Amino acid sequence: MKLAPLSSNPLTRQMQELAQSGQNQPETTTGSSDANAAGTFVDTLEKAFTKVNRLQLEADRKIDAVTTGRSDDTLGAVVALQQAELSLQLLAQVRNKALKAYEEIIKMPV
Repeated sequence: MKLAPLSSNPLTRQMQELAQSGQNQPETTTGSSDANAAGTFVDTLEKAFTKVNRLQLEADRKIDAVTTGRSDDTLGAVVALQQAELSLQLLAQVRNKALKAYEEIIKMPV
């Protein structure tokens, strides 16, 4: 069995593209940049939630197809399940880091 390189993982690729697009954006000093940054962060999180949900649904569909006998692509179902699980774990870690950062900001003296 040949394993695909990490860079071929769609979630890894999407994270790299997001990081590159963030580096290519010009910095502004206007007051609206905070609102734009918050909007961009929220949009990025929404895209991540949507992608994780889509991967979960696809894995469920493939598992159902294998268990009901409509498909014999067991390997494809297992790979889809692992991909969905890893993406969910990654999203949970991002959430945990964001909450930790928020808690640190709240603890800062004014």
